[in-house]
Amino acid sequence: MAGSPGRHEDDGEGAPRWVKVSAAVAVVLVLVFVIVHLAGGGMTGHAL
Repeated sequence: MAGSPGRHEDDGEGAPRWVKVSAAVAVVLVLVFVIVHLAGGGMTGHAL
């Protein structure tokens, strides 16, 4: 149907927009986590 929300017949990509947005947010959070830890600033109270 042309009026169905979230369905675009003309784009050839399989993943819906919310999946792409969620993946992008997850990648950004992982990158921030890694950068903070490499900089030596994260979770200092959790050292073993």
